[in-house]
Amino acid sequence: MNSSTPTGSDQLKATLSALSGGLDGAAAVAGSNLDGWIQILQDSDNVALTDIAHELENLQGYLRGGDRAQISSSLHTLGQHTANAASAAEGDTVEKLHQLGQALTSAANQLRF
Repeated sequence: MNSSTPTGSDQLKATLSALSGGLDGAAAVAGSNLDGWIQILQDSDNVALTDIAHELENLQGYLRGGDRAQISSSLHTLGQHTANAASAAEGDTVEKLHQLGQALTSAANQLRF
């Protein structure tokens, strides 16, 4: 990993920060944020994490297409997968992953209405 490649911890902080501003704030940085996560997760030997990377690729396509129902469904799936990934994490990452899972699920629910 070179010095310009974000770490998982950096990416997690950036994502939580973006989502704390609501969907409008997250939308402004979604492209680069998704690319960063996909790059980090695809390099993992953990199948659960590579599954998340694939769902993030799906989400990118849904965002381009603008289908709110598909975006919502993808965010919900990502929220569940992220919360599940927290069980394999360590230290303060556990709580941050739970927060991210909840934020993704909340965003999914906001799009449903």
